[in-house]
Amino acid sequence: HHQIPTTTTTTTTPTVKPWKDMVSGGLSGGIGSYLTNPMDVIKTRLQTDSAMYDGKVWRCVRATYAEGGARAFLRGSVPRLIHKIPANASFFVFYEFFRRALKVDDAVVA
Repeated sequence: HHQIPTTTTTTTTPTVKPWKDMVSGGLSGGIGSYLTNPMDVIKTRLQTDSAMYDGKVWRCVRATYAEGGARAFLRGSVPRLIHKIPANASFFVFYEFFRRALKVDDAVVA
C-alpha cells in the first residue's frame, strides 16, 4: 500500500530589509523630482513674476526656452534632488515600518 504525502502550510514572516525600502524610495523620489523639474521651473517663475508672462504658462515656457534652451528647464534640479532623494528614502522606510508595526493588510479596503 502507498502512503499519500501530506503537505503542511506554514506562514512565514517576510524578512524585513529596510535598505530595499530606502533604495526604492530614494530612486522613485529622485526620478519623479527630476522628471517634474521642468514644470516646477515654470511654476516658480509664474509665482515669482507672473506679470512678466501675463500669467500665461505657454508664454513662460517660450521665454524660459529662449533664455537658456532645454537646459533652462532643469535649473535647480540638483538642490531639489539633494532634498527629495533622502526625504523620499526615509519616508518609504518609515511608511513600511509602520505598515508592518500596525499590521496593515493590503487586501483590506475600507
